[in-house]
Amino acid sequence: MPCLPMPLSSVTPVLIALHSSGAGGRQWDAWRRQPPHGATWHTPDLLGYAAEPWPLGAPISLQAEADALAPLLRSAPHGAHLVGHSYGGAVALELALRWPQHVRSLTLYEPMRPALLRGARPDDRLVFDAFVAFGREIGVAVLRGRSRDAAQHFVDYWAGAGAWAALPAPRQDAIVLRMPKVNAEFGALCNDAVPLHALRRLDVPVSLLCGTRSPAPALRVIERLHQTLPWVTLERLSGLGHLGPIEAPARVAASISLRRPWLAQPLAA
Repeated sequence: MPCLPMPLSSVTPVLIALHSSGAGGRQWDAWRRQPPHGATWHTPDLLGYAAEPWPLGAPISLQAEADALAPLLRSAPHGAHLVGHSYGGAVALELALRWPQHVRSLTLYEPMRPALLRGARPDDRLVFDAFVAFGREIGVAVLRGRSRDAAQHFVDYWAGAGAWAALPAPRQDAIVLRMPKVNAEFGALCNDAVPLHALRRLDVPVSLLCGTRSPAPALRVIERLHQTLPWVTLERLSGLGHLGPIEAPARVAASISLRRPWLAQPLAA
């Protein structure tokens, strides 16, 4: 097992934070006021969030998302700490699997790799099949031109009934425009071919966080990751749901800082 990096003063920590489906890099704006202070933050938009709307029906893969971020990851001369939420957590894991030499740590809030449940226990397979069915419902609505209906179903699934209605109209409109990419992301997650046992080779410290009122697929994936990753901690934040990093950024960031105080200081090369 590798040793924890020592908190020295020669190198400023670099953090790359990857957002959840439907959100965009601005999800992390509030986090810049939280510890670790003095770190260099990168909050890139994933594919399809910064430029033209994602083409209807076009696929995406976690490998393509990782390839697009590889130059940013490699630009950190002493490695980067990856922070990921939901789909962004799935992409962060992909980056760490492919370029572990550039990753100092992973901090993941309910990373969605539901396909990890596909070859596990029968009850895991049921959870995976239910998630696939949910994704198909979203996809059918999007492809039939009912992206607003799909967006409402998507938001209420992750955040709870009534969450969509509580969003301001501009926020609703932004999510509706992103639903073709959200639909593609469901395909990337459900078609992921990385088996659970492959994650045992991740030789970096991993902090997992989750809420206590999140949907079953998110919590089941967290359980399997906690059981599989070699150097891992797990914290359950009472009362939070899947959108904890968006709805309660100060609380989630404070929890990370308490569990990893060495992140608040520069790290040695």
